[in-house]
Order: sequence, then structure tokens, then C-alpha cells
Amino acid sequence: MPKRKCVFNDRLKESFKSFVDGRDVSEAKCIVCDCYVSVANKGSYDLKAHLDTTKHKSRIASSAVSSSNNLSNFVINKNTPEILKVSAVEGTLAFHTVVHQHSFRSMDCTPAILCCMFDDSNTAKKISCARTKTEAIVNNVLAPHSLKVMIECLKCILFISIATDASNHGNTKMFPVLIQYYDYLNGGINIKLIDLKNTKNETSDTVSELLLESLNKNNIKSKCVAFVGDNTNTNFGGINCKSGQNIFSKLKSSVNKNLLGIGCPAHILHNAIHHGVDQFDMFDIESIILKIFNYFSIYTVRTESLKDFCEFTDITYRELLYHSKTRWLSIFPAINRILQMFPALKSYFVSQDQTPRALLNFFENDFSEPFLLFVHSLMSTFHNSLEKIENESNSICEIINIVENILTSLKCRTTEKFIPLAVKARIKHLRENGEEIACDNFIGHCLCIYSSTTSLFRKMDYVINAI
Repeated sequence: MPKRKCVFNDRLKESFKSFVDGRDVSEAKCIVCDCYVSVANKGSYDLKAHLDTTKHKSRIASSAVSSSNNLSNFVINKNTPEILKVSAVEGTLAFHTVVHQHSFRSMDCTPAILCCMFDDSNTAKKISCARTKTEAIVNNVLAPHSLKVMIECLKCILFISIATDASNHGNTKMFPVLIQYYDYLNGGINIKLIDLKNTKNETSDTVSELLLESLNKNNIKSKCVAFVGDNTNTNFGGINCKSGQNIFSKLKSSVNKNLLGIGCPAHILHNAIHHGVDQFDMFDIESIILKIFNYFSIYTVRTESLKDFCEFTDITYRELLYHSKTRWLSIFPAINRILQMFPALKSYFVSQDQTPRALLNFFENDFSEPFLLFVHSLMSTFHNSLEKIENESNSICEIINIVENILTSLKCRTTEKFIPLAVKARIKHLRENGEEIACDNFIGHCLCIYSSTTSLFRKMDYVINAI
């Protein structure tokens, strides 16, 4: 009896994906080699024998090469619009990095992330702007273009002001040069950076030469009508604005004899309140704030103990705030935080065995809380004004109004001998306890703060009058 032939059935089709039906049931066609293989004698063994042949393996290898991505998929042809798409994306990423003040290092992984996220996009696959290329795009493309656009806009502007201030970056002294002008077609008041230079020092000669170079390079020297800076001797020659070896005088002789000198109003407000409060003989407010903060800042045990006192006095614990002498907006929140926790703080320091003498004297004094309340009331006016002044869209006229409003407020407080209601309530309680003379002295010290603060404003009138 003849042997039964094997057939290419469904089981073999499932196991050997590279074969399809042949010319008859005992035959299979290899789609890789484009040939027929008989399975009549050994069935699956015939198919395995074919897969092991040199012919089939070479066809598999060549097929893999032909089916892989072409090199052209990863190389941009300069003669096609595709390069414009990629360049636009890279320029946008560089611009985004600058606008949000990201480090150029962040661009080392951004292209790879975009390629993974948008793996179906040919443009995303060809983005190649790591930190070096991003920095080159910013310095050689975006910056020159921005400056060119700004200079073009300035052709229609008649008047500008120029400003600068030193900024230390490590051991490098940097001077950004900014201009401010009004353009009703482009958002009103504009502030633009036109230059950024490193200098070996910050003398009046060096800085004035830097400003003159920037004005001449951009052909805007004739438009400059004002110089803006903080109120240092180098910029304006001191509180009396004396001519001579200062930047304002040098620019005035080189740029415009009618040049206006505009000082920093935030400095004026800060120095005025600082000078006024320093005239109070009983307490040093800044020293008290720093000592309280430093006492708890890095000590967990002390902080946890203070939390217990807050719970005992039914006060919500809040983290104490640091005040920097050079930060105009930090003293008011710091005083406010101490007042919020004053009963707990007073109980804590009075009950300790080794409380710092300055803090113990402060909290044992009956006038410590009235003093904080008085300074808090006075500082609230200055704090709100400082926040308005630091708005970047302010004009000179608006700044003048803010400063003059504070002057008016101080004069009214001095004339009316204004004392906040919270302070009056505590003073009344102390008078009832027989401290009449001490209360009168305290009120006198408070009114002295008004006159001292106002007097410093008068000494700095040159900053306002120059405007």
C-alpha cells in the first residue's frame, strides 16, 4: 500500500508564517524566496530544512536591509521645505528656553523626549538642538533679530531714557543696559534690553563709557533725555546731586545738557522708613526681627516647643519670616507674622531659662507690642506703595504721584499726631496701670518717627524734582 502524502494544513500555516498555499495541498510557497517547497514526505521537517538553507537566510538578510528606514529619513535636504519646519521648531524651543529662563542644559534631553512623544512625526525625529545649538540660536539669531526689530521701532520714537545697574554673577561684574520709551502702537510703555556688558570695575568712567557706547552703536544718542539708576554716589554724586565724578554728570556733558536724572523711588521709601524707625530709642526693629527668626530657624526642638505655646494660647502656628536689610518688601510681612504669634512668642521667651538678653528685654517691656503695632501701621503704607512702584509698566508721572502721596500721608499723620487705634487701646490700658509718663514718652517717640521719616524725604527731593 502506498504511503500517505503529508499536506500543508492550517497547523503548519500557523507555525510557519513565511509560507502560504502552494500549487497543490502537498506544497507550500515561501514568500521570502518566491519558491515552492514540497511537504509530501516529511511535512514540517521539509519546511524547517528550507528555513536553514543558505538561500533563504541570505534572502532574509537582504529583505531586512531593504525594509529598514532609509538614511534620508534622518537627514534634512536643504533644498526642501522640511528644513524650514525643523528650523522653526528649534527656534521656538530656543525662544521658549529664554522666555522662561531655563538653563541651556535642559535642552540636552528635550529633543529626545519630543522624539519619543511624537514618534510618528518626521519633524520631531529631526530636531537636534541641544545646549550648544540652542545657545548659538539665541546669541546669533534671536538676539540680533530682536535688537534689529527694536531699533526699527525706535525710528518713530522721539524720546527715550537709559538705565543700568551692576549685577554680580560669580566673579563677573555685569551691566545690563535698558531703555524705556512710550509707543502707543505697541503697548504703551516699553522697556527693552539693548546691551549686556562685562566690566572690570564699576567706576563712573567705566559705566558712563559703556552707556555712551551703547547709545552710539544703536544711533539713539540724540533721543536720550533721562538717565535712570539707584541713588548711589557713583550714579548721582550723593544726596545733594553734586556735579563732577558721577555717571549723571558725565552723561549730561556728553549726551544732553538738559538730561534728567531719575533715582530709585523704592530706595527712597526703604531708606526713609529705615531712617525713621531707627530714631526710636527703645527698640531696634530689624535687630528684633532677625534675632527672633535666627532663634528658631534651624532648631527643631525650639520650634516644636513654640508650637506647644501656640496651642496653649489658641494661636495658629506660622513659620517666622526672614528680613533682609536690602529687600524693601520683607520687613512688613515679618512684622505681621510676629504680631500674629505675639502672645505665644512672649510666653515662650519669658518662660525660658536662657533667653537671649535682647529678646527677653523686648518681650518683658510693656511697650513692645504697641511698638510693633505702630511700625506695622506705618509700614503698611510704605509696603503697598513699594508694590505699586515695582510694577514694570509704571511711568515717571505715576511714580511721582506714589511718592508724593506718601509724603502727604506722612505730613497728615504728623499734623494730626496720628496713633493707630490698636496702639491707643494698649496705651490706654497702660495709663490705667499708672504708667502715664512712660506712655507720654512712647507717644513722643512715635511722633518723632513721622518727622524723621519726612525729613529724609526732604533731603532726597532732588530725585523727585529732577523728574
